[in-house]
Amino acid sequence: MISATPTGHAEPWWENAGIDGLVIHLRDQRALVPAEVAAMLLDEQGITSDAGADLLRLDSEMRDLDKRLAARVAADAAEVARCRREYSAVRKTCFGRKRRARDELDEANRVHGEASMVHAEVVELKAILRSFVVALAPREGLLAEAAAGWVRSSAVPAGVSVFEDVRNFLADTRREAAPDGLAGTIGGEDFGDLWRREGDDPVEQPLARTGCWLVGYIKRTREIYAVRRCDTRTREVWLLGRGFSAAHAHDLLTPLTARMQEPNSLILVANEVVGAAHEHNGGRA
Repeated sequence: MISATPTGHAEPWWENAGIDGLVIHLRDQRALVPAEVAAMLLDEQGITSDAGADLLRLDSEMRDLDKRLAARVAADAAEVARCRREYSAVRKTCFGRKRRARDELDEANRVHGEASMVHAEVVELKAILRSFVVALAPREGLLAEAAAGWVRSSAVPAGVSVFEDVRNFLADTRREAAPDGLAGTIGGEDFGDLWRREGDDPVEQPLARTGCWLVGYIKRTREIYAVRRCDTRTREVWLLGRGFSAAHAHDLLTPLTARMQEPNSLILVANEVVGAAHEHNGGRA
């Protein structure tokens, strides 16, 4: 039996139980790691004395692979659509061209199908990993932080208005613009610029646990908003709530900044703002 034991009394830690599999120790728990996850950890990534960090690194790899494969599947689907259009455009009497177009369509469908299967396997593996961590019910540390965020959906919460980019948001001239500000042209008070959302988070440094959304408050319009500031994505804006006094916005948002590093922390703050607005007569906060 080989164990990757922690220094001091840090938790969680690994126990490699040989043919019985990989075991994680967390507080008084001893849980067998799902075989698929254990294989990734032992055969590809390797384990260290910090089991929590190992699991987060694996999740980061899965997120990156998920994102890249999703893009490939989308490109392959576009190629299938192109081949189908070309096949439909060829007259039935043009037997040679029709056969070649059919062959191209069949090949495009094959490539798309294989990519879709691989992508589905990665998505399933990521779900198995996250479900395992959530079931451990960690109370503190990296795994507790991750588990809290993984149970949240990354979808736009009900009650949030979405603007395609900053320009559309600033079409309402009552909103302040600050071209050199951290908000990217929105002149608002900054309540953190590292809020996280699945699909937008950088994956290069998984243990940094940082995102690319800024949450802010506009005093003139009494609005709380969020703007995406990723390098390669459009600067989408979410209007989270309106009718908030500066004091109320500060009291609501400041405590939440302590949870900014959790996965999907943007969804956390969005739900809190929407809930607060609802409690105050439909947003009259």
